[in-house]
Amino acid sequence: MQIDIIEDCKTFKKIRENWDFVYAADPQAQFFLSWVWLSGWLSVVNEQWFILAAKPDTHDSSYIAFFPLKIVLEQQDGGGFYTELYMAGNSIADYTGMICHPGYEEEVIPAFAAYIQQQLEWSNFNVQNILETDTRMSLFLRSFPGDSFEFSQHRIQNQGEDTDNYMAPYVSLADDWDEYLQNYLSSNTRQKIRRFLRKIENSDEFSITEVNADNLEAHIEILLRLWESTWREKKGDKCDVIMSVIRAILRHCFEHNCLYFPVLWQGETPLGAIANFLDVQQKSMLFVISGRDKTFNNPPPGLILHANAIRYAIQNGFKIYDFLRGNEEYKYSFGVKERRIQHIVVKYKNCQNRKWDVRTLPLAFHLTVQHHRANQLTKAEQGYRQILEVESNHSEALYGLGVLMRQKGEYQTAENLLKNLLQVQPNSIKALFSLGNLYQTQGLLSEAIETYNQVLALQPNAIAAYNNLGYALQQLGKWEDAIACYQKALELQPDCIEAEVNKANALHAQRKLSPDKQAHYAVLNNDLGNKCKQVGDFKTAIAYYQQSISMNPDLAEAQYNLEIVLLENSREVCT
Repeated sequence: MQIDIIEDCKTFKKIRENWDFVYAADPQAQFFLSWVWLSGWLSVVNEQWFILAAKPDTHDSSYIAFFPLKIVLEQQDGGGFYTELYMAGNSIADYTGMICHPGYEEEVIPAFAAYIQQQLEWSNFNVQNILETDTRMSLFLRSFPGDSFEFSQHRIQNQGEDTDNYMAPYVSLADDWDEYLQNYLSSNTRQKIRRFLRKIENSDEFSITEVNADNLEAHIEILLRLWESTWREKKGDKCDVIMSVIRAILRHCFEHNCLYFPVLWQGETPLGAIANFLDVQQKSMLFVISGRDKTFNNPPPGLILHANAIRYAIQNGFKIYDFLRGNEEYKYSFGVKERRIQHIVVKYKNCQNRKWDVRTLPLAFHLTVQHHRANQLTKAEQGYRQILEVESNHSEALYGLGVLMRQKGEYQTAENLLKNLLQVQPNSIKALFSLGNLYQTQGLLSEAIETYNQVLALQPNAIAAYNNLGYALQQLGKWEDAIACYQKALELQPDCIEAEVNKANALHAQRKLSPDKQAHYAVLNNDLGNKCKQVGDFKTAIAYYQQSISMNPDLAEAQYNLEIVLLENSREVCT
């Protein structure tokens, strides 16, 4: 059995005909595994998804099974990355699984399991939202040997809710509407539905509109506004994300003719709306989301809209009305049966080093940079090193770790990393500039000057390089050369405060700065000292504070700041 990976929308689009053929042949297929659903969902989510596609070991180019999955990057408390596998679409799809052409299950399912164990890197596999009666997933899980893996069942209960989201009520529909009313419902519910539907149909006050191209956007906004009125307080900012996703999915399903979406009105006022997915192939209607005006109960919008949807389903040959996850009490008024859903977690036994899939490397780097910017240096260092273990020439990780090592005072390690980066990218301006700063920090002024000149040879208008070159020359007592560098930086950027202050400091050292300007630049030196202190550059901060005091010994703020930074610097050295 040959297993391929599909991991981009372009390829997924190309195999639609093959997918639809397998879906139509598979009696266990369900809407959340349809090409239409997945194509809409995968295009709007920012997830690392992929699909295992199986074909027989023949020259036949057609696939006979598909298994949608996704990788999620996780991070340990100490900063190390690892990946978990999930079923693709699990965050919104009430059911997950695989589709397979009948007769191939015994070959395909063990082949999928073997591929996942041998070719993918993961620590935990969340087999989520699978039906308890799914025999394929049972066979799949049995393919993970007990001596290497352990299994556990997870149940997540939303705080403050009694709803069991591992229960999925559904109605196995009758062939006739009157038969459904007579045999599925209690007499009380039957009478209510008949009375309320007659009231809507015979009334000039109430009406139900079905969705079309002209009213789609209006229907969507009505539904989401009513839904939000119920859930905003509980879900907070998550509401915005949920509504954005729902809006995109409803549009997609309408475009692909698999959406039943009526709105109940009283005159010009919407009382309720309900959205259902239509799986014509499997003869199933799936209730997705609803919203209603909670101040209006006569007639009850929810009861009317569900009854109307079930009637539509029966009249159009559907066999299942699926309420999906959640055992809310109102669903049981419609003559439902129950299905149970499972969430099984597969873990490696005795896995000391958690496994990490390199496809998540871009996200790992992004998170590592965030840790670095937040001054979480331990996490950032571990992230950079883990990335470099996988990709030793990752230029951004080499640079980031080099900067971090300089922050920690591990200068030789920082130099080695920056030089490694220059082997990969010989003309990297930021690598050369950081190397120059590193030399300057260590007092290796000749090396710093040489490196800054390399930067300027590559980028003649590099303002920061002129400023830092001037500072290195100033430390060597080359005042005129230093002032010329500062002047060049100011010509390129007149508001460059660092160059302006450093130029003033050089003039002050030559006794060429007037007393009133000394007082002015004393304040600016103190401000620059504060900036350097904030980013952990204590050595430069100390130099600025000392220069401030030299210009104005009575500046109490600079005296205080110098004492604080000296104390903090001594603590850092001791640790």
